[in-house]
Amino acid sequence: MCVWVCFLVCVSVTGWFLTAEQIMTGEPHTVPVNNCQVLKEARFAVAEFNKANVQEQFAYKVLNITSAKMQIVAGINYILEVWLGRTVCKKSHTADSEPCALHPEPKECQCHFIVTDVPWENSRALTLNKCHPN
Repeated sequence: MCVWVCFLVCVSVTGWFLTAEQIMTGEPHTVPVNNCQVLKEARFAVAEFNKANVQEQFAYKVLNITSAKMQIVAGINYILEVWLGRTVCKKSHTADSEPCALHPEPKECQCHFIVTDVPWENSRALTLNKCHPN
């Protein structure tokens, strides 16, 4: 019972309304790429990508989210396909790269991110980060 209450709170907090059949399957479901929660998870993924990308001195930011899916598991997986672009902001000087201008020498990469969010535990992690240069 407690699990269902937590799940329903999670669904209502994230703004997703799914049918019982969709919830039961555990399969990823396509969601709008411009949804506020998808954008929030994409920004989180890019911030984590920037921290882990030690060979690059400049921060990257989201250019385009080409695909977004949500999967209910022991939390919520956000499965994102995202194009990133290098900015002029140095990673050491910025926590949020979104307001930064793009670098005059373009460098882009296509990334597949899975962000796992467990709202009832106040926990979020980038569980998969695969990026390929363009």
